[in-house]
Amino acid sequence: MARKRPKQPPTLGHGRHERVSKTLPSASSTEPALAVKGRGRLASLTGVSEALGADLAPKKALQMILEAAHRTTRASSASLMLIQPGTDILQVKVAEGFHSDSIFKTRLRVGQGVTGWVAETGVPLRIGNVSKDTRYVRVQKGLRSEMAVPLKLRGQVIGVISVDSTRLNHFSAEDEELLVSLAAHSARLIESTRRLVLARRRTKELQFLTRAGHELAASLNQQQVLETLASMTAEQLRAPLAAVFLLNKEGTSLELGAAAGRLANERDWPEFPVADSLLSRGFESPAEVLDIPDLSLEASGDAARSAFLTAGFAAAAVVPLSAQQKPMGVLLVLRRKQRALGSEKRRVLAGLAATGSLALENACVHRRMLETEEQLRKSEKSSLLVELAGALSHEIRNPLTSLKILFESLTGSQSWTEDQLEDQQMMRRQIERLEQIVESYLESSRAHATIREPKPLDLNAVIDESLLLLATSAHEGTRLMCELADGELPATGDPMQLSQAVYNLVLNALQAVAQLNPNGRGRVEIRSGRVDRNGVPDESRIFFEVADDGPGLAPEVQAHLFEPFVTTKREGVGLGLSIVKRIVLAHGGELTVESPRKDIGRGVRFRVTLPGRERALA
Repeated sequence: MARKRPKQPPTLGHGRHERVSKTLPSASSTEPALAVKGRGRLASLTGVSEALGADLAPKKALQMILEAAHRTTRASSASLMLIQPGTDILQVKVAEGFHSDSIFKTRLRVGQGVTGWVAETGVPLRIGNVSKDTRYVRVQKGLRSEMAVPLKLRGQVIGVISVDSTRLNHFSAEDEELLVSLAAHSARLIESTRRLVLARRRTKELQFLTRAGHELAASLNQQQVLETLASMTAEQLRAPLAAVFLLNKEGTSLELGAAAGRLANERDWPEFPVADSLLSRGFESPAEVLDIPDLSLEASGDAARSAFLTAGFAAAAVVPLSAQQKPMGVLLVLRRKQRALGSEKRRVLAGLAATGSLALENACVHRRMLETEEQLRKSEKSSLLVELAGALSHEIRNPLTSLKILFESLTGSQSWTEDQLEDQQMMRRQIERLEQIVESYLESSRAHATIREPKPLDLNAVIDESLLLLATSAHEGTRLMCELADGELPATGDPMQLSQAVYNLVLNALQAVAQLNPNGRGRVEIRSGRVDRNGVPDESRIFFEVADDGPGLAPEVQAHLFEPFVTTKREGVGLGLSIVKRIVLAHGGELTVESPRKDIGRGVRFRVTLPGRERALA
């Protein structure tokens, strides 16, 4: 009785079966068949090589590699495993020919199983009978032979291609050679795909950070900046809660400025002390993200740690906010699960912190500018009142003196009744009272003309501060040119009064330019430096100039320019330049005017000369 031929088990993957011809082909018919077969197998390699320049998604690239391996080796099943970054774990990324998706749950350590052995040694391995190899780890029934080759990139194993068959000794040396060649091409394809994905991610990061920079810079309100920063952080990092804490004035505690995220309304936190806090640990490494994957491992006495754990958070990331290398606060991200923040998210968080720091600094500068401007306004208002009181007192004193003389003359020329003498005495007391009032106003005016708080200062810094206040005063199109001396210009005096002098001179220049050029095409120049003595800078004398190309000053105006209530402006009071003159004289300086300017034949140039710090101290 003839023996029945055993039934051939089917191969998996594409569902094709190996068919064995009952009659052997002739030599002449075998060669073309082998040639066609060889060309088909080489075509698989060519397809992978051509994909190196294509724009493929990572998953599609890996699938293409595996299909080529499956087809080239005529395997029953195939899988491609990659080593997870930063670990020694091999994970299945793509697979074909397996009965279920459970293959994707397979995790092998480097050195474990046939695939792990290949990953560890970097050497291809072909096993004709897996049942006789102790390294083999079965993942599916019916598989009898296996071949695995490493995926190498610059000499380092990044993964393994593994093919299986239901036949014994299915894979030949030629199969191994082709799979090794395919692996070499595939490693380069994986690298190019990874680089493309990374480039796209970096592009998206830059686009987001650029948008964040624009949105944060759009506001000079500190609270709006804080809320925008927290909101964008929670959105981009998909964090349940992102918060911004700011240092208090004393630098002893961190106070919540803004919070965002789906759990933002669930928090109820007090301020956290800076000392021994996980929040302040970020200050130790500026511009770096402090990642805390497990909050429970932090010091038990930390108030922030206790509050976060109580609120149900398990992990945190903190990055400091700083301006000019001085801490302002921290940007905090909290997560529900114990896990580290990925490198991409750390990069985004650091970028947001840097952009947010700049926006917060701008908001703080703007707030200080408004405060300084208000102080200047109050100071100028006070100066105007004192100037007015002084001028009025001076004008009243002269006729009052004459009145007193005439009164004494009249009362002494004849005899008076007792009642009349009492009236005279009353009038004399009232005149004396008026004299005291007038004298007190004059003394106040003279006292106001002295330096109230003399201290070392940098004239360039005073000019810069004044120009900040005038940034919005220039008409659109007016060019404000500033040429300050290199380094500091040390002097001694009252910075507030000198700032007021600079402010008044530049404001006058801007108004003069606008008067001549309604379209705002004028030019105002500010210069500072040391007085030149025979070609050598004199360290004991410093100066600053304010020049414009406006209409200039008429000779009759120049003659009384620094007197109170002298003005060429319809709505002007005429006290600005008199105040400047008073401030300059109080600082031991000199104020001169040139109109028209010698260099352009029009406009005005004011020059203030002051003693340098050494001379002022002397």
